[in-house]
Amino acid sequence: MDRHLFSDESKVDGFRFAGAVIDGDDLHRVRREVLDWRVGESRRWHTSKERPEARERALRRLIRLAGPVEIVIVEHAKTHPEFLAREACVDALARWASDAGVTRWVLEQDGPVQFRDRQTIAMLMHTGQIRRMTYRHEAPLAEPLLWIADFAAWLWTKGGDYRAAIEPLVVHHEVVVEPDIAHAA
Repeated sequence: MDRHLFSDESKVDGFRFAGAVIDGDDLHRVRREVLDWRVGESRRWHTSKERPEARERALRRLIRLAGPVEIVIVEHAKTHPEFLAREACVDALARWASDAGVTRWVLEQDGPVQFRDRQTIAMLMHTGQIRRMTYRHEAPLAEPLLWIADFAAWLWTKGGDYRAAIEPLVVHHEVVVEPDIAHAA
């Protein structure tokens, strides 16, 4: 079975990646549901730009997707430069995804870091540390399932009741303590 991972990051109070894992058989149904999060004539969903009532509505709908949607959180404290923290999180998320049987990974497009992301994932596959998987960067407008990852990262970062609300969907949470600085340099 194809398992797909859609990930986005938050850079508030440290660095974290949130990922939404969805089985291939559920992609179209979940994508239709997520497209319905949009308000009015909006072409996309972006958590930080939405009104509180739109976020509450999307949260209720996300919680109902428990099962077809699983959430993964990988985070790093604000103890290293952002590019090292990101690389450590990409590495950890790639290792988890490999162990979890993910076959396709879509990372949110972020121009300046895409090259390093690809290097990190390719090196892990080349050295046999993770299984082969297809991966690419995509714009949120082109792939609405990235909106789930954006929302999950925001909810986790906000903490409190927001974090508690999505915890039933979280199948993996990892705090990366030290990136491999020798490898990242």
